[in-house]
Amino acid sequence: MKIGPADLPFLGKQLLQCADGETIRFEPGDYHFSPDGAFEKYYYISNNRHGLKRVAIPIVGKKNITIDGGGSRFIFHGEIVPFVVEDSESIVLKNFTVDWERPFYSQGTVLEADSAGVLLEIDRSRYPYRIEGDEIIFEGEGWESGFSEGVFEFDVQTRAPAYRSGDSLGLGFPDRIRVEDAGDGLVRLTEKFPHLPAVGNALVLRHYVRRSPGIHLVRSRNLLLENNVLHHAGGMGMIAQFCENVTVRKCSITPSDDRFFSVTVDATHFVNCRGDVRLEECLFEGQLDDPANVHGINTRIKEVLGEHTVIAELVHREQQGIDIAFPGDHMRIADNESLLPIGENTVASVERLDNRFSKIVFMKALPEGLTPGHVLENLSWTPNLHISGCTARNNRARGFLISTPGKVLVENNRIESSGAGIKISGDANFWFESGAVRDVLIRNNEFGDCCYGCPVWGRAVIDIDPEISDPRKNRQCFHRNIRIENNRFITFDSAILFARSVDGLVFRGNTIHRSDTYPPTGRIQEPFIIEACKNVAIEEEIPV
Repeated sequence: MKIGPADLPFLGKQLLQCADGETIRFEPGDYHFSPDGAFEKYYYISNNRHGLKRVAIPIVGKKNITIDGGGSRFIFHGEIVPFVVEDSESIVLKNFTVDWERPFYSQGTVLEADSAGVLLEIDRSRYPYRIEGDEIIFEGEGWESGFSEGVFEFDVQTRAPAYRSGDSLGLGFPDRIRVEDAGDGLVRLTEKFPHLPAVGNALVLRHYVRRSPGIHLVRSRNLLLENNVLHHAGGMGMIAQFCENVTVRKCSITPSDDRFFSVTVDATHFVNCRGDVRLEECLFEGQLDDPANVHGINTRIKEVLGEHTVIAELVHREQQGIDIAFPGDHMRIADNESLLPIGENTVASVERLDNRFSKIVFMKALPEGLTPGHVLENLSWTPNLHISGCTARNNRARGFLISTPGKVLVENNRIESSGAGIKISGDANFWFESGAVRDVLIRNNEFGDCCYGCPVWGRAVIDIDPEISDPRKNRQCFHRNIRIENNRFITFDSAILFARSVDGLVFRGNTIHRSDTYPPTGRIQEPFIIEACKNVAIEEEIPV
């Protein structure tokens, strides 16, 4: 099937009716998509905001479909999701570029900065806005939003987050940031910021809440994204949930034109997937969160109804509404404070009560002492992960976030991050992201400067920090079998490795080079901080 610009008003309907095995080829050119007439469905999308979504290119209930953009640019207008792949198998998305005419974030140039605030020049033709009282309202195509999601300084020379600038110049995420109209396209932010941005640097203004991700993959298998460029999306660049075997190859998430931001949060995100997740030869830069996050979900037990039955709750609002489990799935039961397992069981049935609560019946009796607050983790949906030949740089927050008990290999990558280059965590009280690692090999990577941004984004280049109230009291470690071998670290600061609650930790054959890119932070003096770990082997590193 060949697609040209004249087919766009009917494209969604055509795709929903196309036969299995079709290849949909776009004639080369620019294609402008709007929400008008698009496919509509209410989607619960993890780590994004749920709601009625309008979808430009829906692939629903299909097998062996290829979307070949032919090198075309897909330009989007307003609140729309470019791609959804749902309940499908053997799908290929390749050879296209995604961008928005009016992005969901804005940016300006710093003209002055002092204790009274920050004077910004904003190109109103590209980033329309109006000022009402002491509030700025950003205007989009069919949407508008107040300024309540933060402000971030980017260095115009490095195109990376400015050194130690943090979230909202040290304010974190206030309920709002007050402004005043300074005339002639100038806006003054009138807060007292702990960090003063440099004159000439860019401020990225975050004013939109994760409603329009770029590519959503759900309950599908054997998926390939290849040779694509995502310049922007109003949410995750790509978000996959309950998918099996996903490969992202030779794709770029990168800003367009003179923007300092690409997608508004994570470049890629995988929730409760299985099989193999592969990121190969990709570029991740300018996203306002992490290049990749791979994890499961800790579902909190709200009520114990009997020896086989519980009411389970999806706690974080950006996880609510997604599936918890299916009959036959194997689940681990864990203590929410220690994160240690207290039993395992198999699901007999699941009844969704609403978008937060589900009734789960298990095949065997539940362990004694089970109480509300304990959590459930779905072990049947945990992937292997292979990240190879990728470059990650110039983004807010961390590098690769890894929380899966599958086999993990991270090799031959170039990683620079304003936070930790690799973060291996796990928690059951805030984000509820599960996945104690069991087999991780990090080898032959080059780590550039990391941890030059906000302190909460990471303690060290490699940061292993499950959120456990007192790991020294635990009878066993949370993570196991992590090897860090033959990597090259080029860093301005001291902290190379922070590790908590790991049984079997090896650091060997690595070289450490000192850079002079930034002044040392002085926050951590030692290269290695080890807490509540067992069977640790840190061989003498080679400083250069």
